[in-house]
Amino acid sequence: MISDNIEKIKSEIPDHVTLVAVTKYHSTEDTKAVLDAGVYDLGESKVQDFLRKYEEIGNGPRWHFIGHLQKNKVKYLIGKTFLIHSVDSIELLNVIEKESEKQDTVTSVLLQLNLAREDTKSGILREDLEAVLKELPKYKYIKVKGLMAIGPLTQNNEEIRNIFVELKKIYDKIKEKFSDEVIQMTYLSMGMTDDYTIAIKEGSNMIRIGRKIFM
Repeated sequence: MISDNIEKIKSEIPDHVTLVAVTKYHSTEDTKAVLDAGVYDLGESKVQDFLRKYEEIGNGPRWHFIGHLQKNKVKYLIGKTFLIHSVDSIELLNVIEKESEKQDTVTSVLLQLNLAREDTKSGILREDLEAVLKELPKYKYIKVKGLMAIGPLTQNNEEIRNIFVELKKIYDKIKEKFSDEVIQMTYLSMGMTDDYTIAIKEGSNMIRIGRKIFM
């Protein structure tokens, strides 16, 4: 069933779009079934669950941390993740830099934006982004590889589309203006089970899907 669901999703998305299978809440057995189906980008949102699966499965997959990240848990992710999607503050960046320096490794991250201004979601607000970007050149152990956002919780597709359109514009502007050793706009991570088709149309090249894989 998992392999069938993955094949259906793959048939619907362009080759340039990376499918991150959101394996949070699912067993190691089901996670291995995702790998067997040919998807090697796995998304986890709780550090404890991630560490358990990392120990059981290893570093063969490309592990993505997509949940809200507490600063005191950063040290457990360094050197193990392909991407941390949910970087939402300068304070968190500072901790990632410090812990990465300790392990002498470079950590790749995405900046999470909260363009819908939803209180239930983390993320950098539009008006605070410039200040964050100005801080980035000082980091030696972090690469900012793109942006991430969660679509607004609504049934209104136009509201969802507007947020994705805005995020793509910001992504393109940063890519044009800021690209350097630290800032490398490679991934635009937007779109989940309910809205990934909209996200892809508006420029997403990385989607995070869980429910549709395991349904």
